[in-house]
Amino acid sequence: MALTPLPHPRKYIPRRSFATQSHQAYAFPSPIAGLDSSSPLPGGNPQTAIVLNNLIPRDLGCMLRKGYRRWVSNMGSEIRSLMTYRSPSESPKHFAANSVGNIYDVTMERASSVVPTTLINVPSTIRPGEWTSLNYTTNAGQHFLVAVNPGGGYWTYDGVAWLQHTMGSGTGQISNVDPTTFNFVTVFKTQLVFTQTGTNVMWALPTGVIAGNMEEFDVGSLFPNGGSIAAVINWTFDGSAAGGLGATGGGMDNKLVIISTEGDVLVYGTGMEGLENAGFALQGRWYIGRVPVGHRFFTQYNADIAIISERGLSFMTELMRGEGFYTHAQAAARINSEVAAQVAETISDFYWEVKFLPHEQLLVIKVPELRGVIDIQWAFEVNNKAFCMLRGYPMNTVDTFNGRSYGGDYAGNVWLLFEGESDGEVDDVPGKDLQGSVVTSFQTLGEGTFVKRFLMVKPSFIANTAPGVIARLNAEWNLQPPNVSPPFLPQADSFWDIGLWDVAKWAGTTSSYEAWVGAVGTGRYGSLSMRVRGAADTIFVGWQAVVEGGGIL
Repeated sequence: MALTPLPHPRKYIPRRSFATQSHQAYAFPSPIAGLDSSSPLPGGNPQTAIVLNNLIPRDLGCMLRKGYRRWVSNMGSEIRSLMTYRSPSESPKHFAANSVGNIYDVTMERASSVVPTTLINVPSTIRPGEWTSLNYTTNAGQHFLVAVNPGGGYWTYDGVAWLQHTMGSGTGQISNVDPTTFNFVTVFKTQLVFTQTGTNVMWALPTGVIAGNMEEFDVGSLFPNGGSIAAVINWTFDGSAAGGLGATGGGMDNKLVIISTEGDVLVYGTGMEGLENAGFALQGRWYIGRVPVGHRFFTQYNADIAIISERGLSFMTELMRGEGFYTHAQAAARINSEVAAQVAETISDFYWEVKFLPHEQLLVIKVPELRGVIDIQWAFEVNNKAFCMLRGYPMNTVDTFNGRSYGGDYAGNVWLLFEGESDGEVDDVPGKDLQGSVVTSFQTLGEGTFVKRFLMVKPSFIANTAPGVIARLNAEWNLQPPNVSPPFLPQADSFWDIGLWDVAKWAGTTSSYEAWVGAVGTGRYGSLSMRVRGAADTIFVGWQAVVEGGGIL
C-alpha cells in the first residue's frame, strides 16, 4: 500500500525588526518675546533670544527691518538735532542742526549733489547743535517753534524767520533773567518753562506768551544727591494707575516731572493753571541713578515717560507703583542689566537718546559710540513689549516728521529711516542688502543631562522672495552668530548648502520658505544661531532641530 507523503513543513523565517530609532525632532517658535539678558542660560524661554539684531519682534514672528535712504546731505559735520515747525495753518517744516551751530531746512528731499543753505548759525561754547524744541501757540494766536540750545540761548521761529530772545524790556525780550543762559525748555499746561545751565532753577513765563517777565522756582533743596536740573517734563496720565498720585477719584491728571543730573526725580502737582498757582506742590520723590549727558535721555510714550539712567530703562508709572528696575519692572527687566552697564560706560558721551516712533510702533533707545562701534540702538516693540537691537541705522539723533522717521548721522547727512530694501540708498542707487542675526535661548532638546549629537536644523520664513540664510546649532554656551554673510539673490531661487529652498505658497505674492541643513557638534543644550539676508519685512516664524540622543558622558 502506497503511503501518502506528509506535506512539507513550512519553513519558519524569523521577522526582522527595524533598528531602534534614536533621532528626535523638536520645534520652537520665533523669539517674539525678544532679547533676554536676565535669565540663566540653561533652558531659557524658547520665545526669547540672546542675540536679536535687525529682527523686530512682531505678532507673526521676528521681522527683518526695512532699510534707509539719503534725504539731505552736505551739511558739513555731525547732525545733533532735528526740529519740526508745525503751524495750524501753514505747511510744516523740518530743520537740522549740526555740531558747528548751523541750522538747515531739510523739509524736502534733495539730490546728493545739492549743498543746502545755512539758515542761521548759533555759536555755543557748551554744546553747539544740541537743541530742545517744541511748538507753541500764544494767547494772540501766533504759532512758534520754541528752541533752546545750551550756550546758544533761547530762539523762536514764526514760519518766516528765526529770532533770538535777549535780556531787556522791549518786545520779544526777557526782563529779569538772561535767556542766553537757558539750556532746556518745556511747556507745562499753558506756560513755557526753562532751565539754566548748571543751576537748580526753573524760570516760567506767564501763560500764553513767549517773552516778558519770568518767575523763578528753585528746587535745589529737594535734590539730596546734588547736581543740577537735567530735564523738566509735562506729564499727562491716567491718575487711577499712578500709585495714589492721581487726581481725586482717578481719571486724567497733569504733573510736572523734574529730573536732576544725579538721578533725583520730583513730581509736582497743581490744582489749576501753571506753576504760579497756590496748589503747585511736591507730591513725590524717587531716585533712578545718574542720567546721561544732554537732554535726550527720556521721551513721552503714550501716557508714560520712558527714562534712561545708570540703572537702566524705567517708566514713571512703574516708579510710582514702587516697581524696581530688574525684578519687578514689567517692560525692561529682561534687558536692564545690560543697558545699565552700557550707560555706566558711556554716561558722559553724546548722545543717549530715547524716542517713540509711532509709525514703526517702536520705542528706540539710541546708544552713543560704544567700544568703537556706532549706529546701534535698542528697540522696544510696544505691542509685544519685546526688545531687539537695531544695527547700521545712521542715528546720531532721530525724529519724526509727517509720519516718517529720520536720522541725522555723524557726517552731515539726514536719512529717511525704515524705508526701502537696502541700507544707504542714494539717488535711487541701492545700498547694502538688509541683514539680521539671531541666537535663540538654549534648549535641552530632550533631557538636559544627556549629550546629543546635532544632525539637522530648519528655520522657517514668510517672505516675498527667498532669503539667504546661514544657520547652525550652537552648543552650550556659544553666544556667537555665524560670522559669514549668506548669499542673497532677490527675485530668484535662493540656494542654501547646495539645496534649493522648499517653497509653499502663502498668500498673494508671499510664500513660506524652509529647508533642512546639516548641523554638526554635540552638546547638552542647543540654540539656533543664524544670519539672514533678504527683503524688508521677511518674517522669521520658527525653527526645528533634529538630534541624536546619547549618554551622560
